Amino acid sequence: MFGYFARFYLSIFVAGFLALAFSNAFAWQQPIIGVVLLAAFVGTFGSWIGRWAAPSERGVIRIWVGAWFLLSGIMLAGTAAYYAFAFTQPVALVLMGATGPIAWWLLTRAASERQTRSHDLLLETRHAIPARVWISGTAVVASLSCVMWILARAATTNAARTVWESVPSAAFFAFGLSTLVLTALLFRGRERALTIPLSIVSLFALLAVAIIVFPLGFGFDPFIHQATEEHIATFGSITPKPFYYVGQYVLVLFAHHGFALPVGTVNAILVPLLAALSIPLAWYAAATHLLRDRAVAAATLAGVFLLPLSAFILTTPQGLANLWTLLLVLGAVPALVRDERPRVWPLALPALATLTVHPIAGLPAILFVILLASDPSRSEKRLLSRLVFWTAAAVGCVILPLSFVANSLLSTGTLGLNLSNLSNADALSNLSLFFSNRFDPLLDFVYLYGFNAVVFFVLFACFGWLVSRKHISGALRIPLIMAAMLAVNWALLSTAVDFSFLIDYERQNFAARLVPLALYFLSPFVILALGAWIGRVRPGPASLRVATVVLLAALGTASLYLTYPRDDAYETGHGYNVSQTDINAVHEIESNASGASYVTLANQTVSAAAVRELGFIRYFGDQFFYPIPTGGDLYDLFLRMNGRPSREIALGAIDLVNARCAADTTCTQQPATRLYYVVNDYWWEAPRIVETAKQTADSWWALDGGAVHVFRYEKLNPQ
Repeated sequence: MFGYFARFYLSIFVAGFLALAFSNAFAWQQPIIGVVLLAAFVGTFGSWIGRWAAPSERGVIRIWVGAWFLLSGIMLAGTAAYYAFAFTQPVALVLMGATGPIAWWLLTRAASERQTRSHDLLLETRHAIPARVWISGTAVVASLSCVMWILARAATTNAARTVWESVPSAAFFAFGLSTLVLTALLFRGRERALTIPLSIVSLFALLAVAIIVFPLGFGFDPFIHQATEEHIATFGSITPKPFYYVGQYVLVLFAHHGFALPVGTVNAILVPLLAALSIPLAWYAAATHLLRDRAVAAATLAGVFLLPLSAFILTTPQGLANLWTLLLVLGAVPALVRDERPRVWPLALPALATLTVHPIAGLPAILFVILLASDPSRSEKRLLSRLVFWTAAAVGCVILPLSFVANSLLSTGTLGLNLSNLSNADALSNLSLFFSNRFDPLLDFVYLYGFNAVVFFVLFACFGWLVSRKHISGALRIPLIMAAMLAVNWALLSTAVDFSFLIDYERQNFAARLVPLALYFLSPFVILALGAWIGRVRPGPASLRVATVVLLAALGTASLYLTYPRDDAYETGHGYNVSQTDINAVHEIESNASGASYVTLANQTVSAAAVRELGFIRYFGDQFFYPIPTGGDLYDLFLRMNGRPSREIALGAIDLVNARCAADTTCTQQPATRLYYVVNDYWWEAPRIVETAKQTADSWWALDGGAVHVFRYEKLNPQ
């Protein structure tokens, strides 16, 4: 029980913290102070909530669990406020002000419920750390510092297909060296207070490459979401209100309104930072409960780099939802193996938070908690539990295809389902083993692993189930069922669901998103497999230990390369990043228009630059004045212009947007009188397109030495 003095001390801390936070939010507006206060907010109140959420854990494990619950609660409360009215600074400050008392109440409530059994997962016998360990740890830090320095030197604002175009090979050598030394330290199984933080820093170095190399931003979706967050930060809401993504927006805006952090900075770093901080801790905690050996559990941390990590390199709703799903699987391990009294329903909080971010991950997360709660082996009402359990499992096999079909019916009035395609086996061909040779040993090894990573992961999980089936795998049947359910959903989305409303290269995108989710549910079995192998290798011959360490380090370094888009002998990159030239083109067009209403035909990167620089300033009905989304009619006209630029297509685009505005009674946009057509020099047959467009346009100009050409078409008296 907490004494009077302890309660008085905690109340003083809460009051003092809130006074500082409110002062910074209203008066100082200093991001540096905001970072310190945000870290204190998540760490302190997360620790208090962790005492309630994970009463058997200690130290940093309790903190990560509590911080996860804390952020999930903010996402849920903020989403409710957003849908009820808006998410404004007062709402963010009310949430922040309420967190302290709620965390304190949970802390005092947990104190009376504390269990006698304790597993301090960092606890180990005090010993003098050998000099070679200090030297090795210093080598890891030095190597990772070298990686970050190389990446910073390679930063570019030019158009690039991949981050690796400007990053020298020295970065891979430095990262490989740090991974090799770190894996060797992890294999010792000791000094976990040193090796776990080093694992966090190493994972962040892997996930932060794009943030450093592309300072203007990376990809396409983050620009759209950042613009949405900027709009909500200014107006409190956006019309129409989205049915998903709001959970991410709430986290970004909570940091912005409550701690004076720039929206762009938070949007760039949110998912990579959260993933780096939480995944190693969650993995180690799960491994300790599964393996019952802290030394072996620490050694399995090298397996973190075997996970599908691509979703965590930038902040998108799918990436954040994937992270929350992975943490849900790893965080549920103590309940699955029944190390503690059943505490299943609290997991509904992060599961619901996942649903507020993205339904593709949120629906499986909700089903996972339902299966946990209705597990017949836990319930006294076996018949009812079996009914709920297997009904949920059956619904889960088709829930995502059904959700897409329902969305198609609501939005287009068509069914969007073609069961005759179920016999199509093309999707299964992607799961076949791949072997090839480009006479480049390093690249051949990377792609031998990369193209077969899913198959290897599944085979490794099968090995984990095989070696543990007698004493623990039965307790993990629910993650296994979830993986099977997602596999069925993937098969249906890959074949039967009609995504013809999307552009060709995006039609398999939704199905592909289920693959990493299914693998996350298999991660406990991979931990068991790694634990079994390491447990056998550690007392074995030195040559076998060295070979295992080298192999794991090599796979971790390969993961660094494979996590990002590539353009090499095996793969041809088709997407370019937003460049400074794209941004210049957007501003030049806006300046040239001189207030006239216009529409633009341009590729994704220029459109992303427009959203980033101008926001959602001009809509013709439901049509943005740049061609997004890429499956829309305006983008189709852009592709037709690329085939053969003509005045007829350009004027047809003007007619299209004006018709959209006329059909929408809420549209107040002036009719467009001008169209700008943008051609980047890296576009296929760009020289031919440019010369043809010069003959049809009213005027044109080039930017940055011909990196971009802009063509202007005028239409008099638009209808």
